[in-house]
Amino acid sequence: MIDLHLQICRSCLPVTDKSIPDDYDCKNLQAALQKAGLNANIISSPCLGVCTSPVSLTLQSPNRTTYVFKNVDLKKDQEDLIATCKLYLAAVDGWIEDATGCGTFRHLLHAKIPPI
Repeated sequence: MIDLHLQICRSCLPVTDKSIPDDYDCKNLQAALQKAGLNANIISSPCLGVCTSPVSLTLQSPNRTTYVFKNVDLKKDQEDLIATCKLYLAAVDGWIEDATGCGTFRHLLHAKIPPI
């Protein structure tokens, strides 16, 4: 099984309600991914360097392509993120050739880094 890793930028993650725990969005996303049959390690990252376009996140796995997305709405874009994760896992080396199945995520791509 391929290890799927998502990093969500903590410095641009909006938490307007101080009664909500810092990892609230990560836990909700984790539950949605599990419900879709995806096992992912979700962590918050201190900064992903896409500060002008929050929220940013990465999609990564060892020896596979790394994707950096910007302007992500973790609630609204959840279904498209799940679709993107599924395409990523099905693609050779994680290199998605046809991103039409990614929905809005194909327009949120900031960087696509080939595996080394």
